[in-house]
Amino acid sequence: MLSHLDILDHVAGPVFVLIPDEDGRPVYRYWNRACEQIGNRDRQDVLGKTAIELFGDVLGAHTYDRHLEAMRGGKTITFEVLLNLGHDAPQEIQTTLSPVLAEDGTLLAVVGSSVVLSSLRNAQQREVKALGVVERARSEMEQYLAFAAHDLRAPMRRIKGLAEMIQEELPDDAAEAREIAKLMEQVSRKAQELISDVLRFSEAANAGHQIECFDLGQLARDIFTVLDPMGCHDLDAERGWLNGDRTAIQIVLRNLVDNAIKHDDKPTTHLRITLEDGPGGVAFVICDDGPGLPSGDLSFLDGGQFGYGNGFGLLGIRRLVEMRGGRVHAWSPRDRGTCFRIHLPGTHRTSETGTDEGAA
Repeated sequence: MLSHLDILDHVAGPVFVLIPDEDGRPVYRYWNRACEQIGNRDRQDVLGKTAIELFGDVLGAHTYDRHLEAMRGGKTITFEVLLNLGHDAPQEIQTTLSPVLAEDGTLLAVVGSSVVLSSLRNAQQREVKALGVVERARSEMEQYLAFAAHDLRAPMRRIKGLAEMIQEELPDDAAEAREIAKLMEQVSRKAQELISDVLRFSEAANAGHQIECFDLGQLARDIFTVLDPMGCHDLDAERGWLNGDRTAIQIVLRNLVDNAIKHDDKPTTHLRITLEDGPGGVAFVICDDGPGLPSGDLSFLDGGQFGYGNGFGLLGIRRLVEMRGGRVHAWSPRDRGTCFRIHLPGTHRTSETGTDEGAA
């Protein structure tokens, strides 16, 4: 076996081999290239020496004792020790020693493999620091979203106030103008409700998910009123009571409906929202007859890697759903159009105060 030790130079991590010398002391028989690089010691300066001779009485004694333990006990052991590897300060090393025995139980050698824990922990600290930077950026984005939504409240209130004032000042025979003013008031009121929901979502981002009972059909119709106030499009949603994260579902629906209307190349968009039974939660499907999504967007929504051009709106939808333990699936059913299936934790209910039809 010992004639083929050069193969250990192809192992990426530090590996060494110990054998007993004439006095029964464990000495280094092989020291691979990774040991040379990390330990800052050429193998010719290591071979034939004990750990005490290599690392000194203070740092090497504990390592030497573990070498003896593995050699005499014939069992694999793992230990940690501080060793001077030629750096500014001793490094924390975790080493595993594995005895190699002959058929008659005679010790042939002890193979050791090591990991520099100091470097590993430094890498972990850098990773934690990087995650902290990402978390701060995410928090700042959510704060910006909250501030933007908050700032939108005032102009929406003014629009609502102006619409009410116009209705009061219009003569009785100005029915058409009165209807437009009433429509302005409705749109501004619904927009204020959506802004409030966005603010609640931002506030709840770090406080868990809020589960409530709501009518999916009514929620969808509120979104239709804001996005299609003149009723130019054919938008419809199946009614059904759900017990789930209303704010998350509202954000997903609003984004998908808005995209369908915005990107359609026809005067009228046809869109349907239906409920489906799903194992362990609730599922709803949004289908439109627009030009359809590019194949890259479809694969991204099905779990593929995000790439330039996919759109941050789609990224936000997938992130929002996955953070709540849900799934997104998208497909093109025909030459035109796109369908999205959103599965989220929750339950169907028979009514607002009725019983659940399934477990979340």
